[in-house]
Order: sequence, then structure tokens, then C-alpha cells
Amino acid sequence: MFMTITTKVVQTEIDSLLYDFVVKTAKAKGITLKEATREALRRWAAMEGDLSWDPLFDLSKTFKSKKATDSSKVDEVLYGNGR
Repeated sequence: MFMTITTKVVQTEIDSLLYDFVVKTAKAKGITLKEATREALRRWAAMEGDLSWDPLFDLSKTFKSKKATDSSKVDEVLYGNGR
């Protein structure tokens, strides 16, 4: 079974100073302007986006342990008594 992913074209206007800076930075990183733009959009959406729909970030689904834990013992459990 194959999943078809549709793509969208995003177009905007930016000033020439920003354009030159982005092109120069992309070239220095060895990527195209298109790749740099995609990465910038991904990072912006990840930082600014609402992730409440994602169960990983739904804090109402946390659980309470019936047994108390002692975090001061973590190093001992992981690394042994030598620490």
C-alpha cells in the first residue's frame, strides 16, 4: 500500500538583504535555498505551533504511581555503588 503525499507551493516576498543572507547561509551549509526555506518553516512551526492535538503533549494523560520513587537512587541503580 502506497501513501500519496500532496505538496503545496509557498511563495512570499522578502527584502533583498534577507534573501542574500539566506542564500549565503544555505550555500555555506551546502543546501539549496529551497531546503533552507523548508527547514525554516519546519522549525518555526515546531516552535510556534499548537501541539495539543498530539497525545505525547497531552499532560492530562499522565499517570500517578502507586509506589513512591526516590530519584536520589537513580545513579546507584544505573551505575552501581561506585559513584
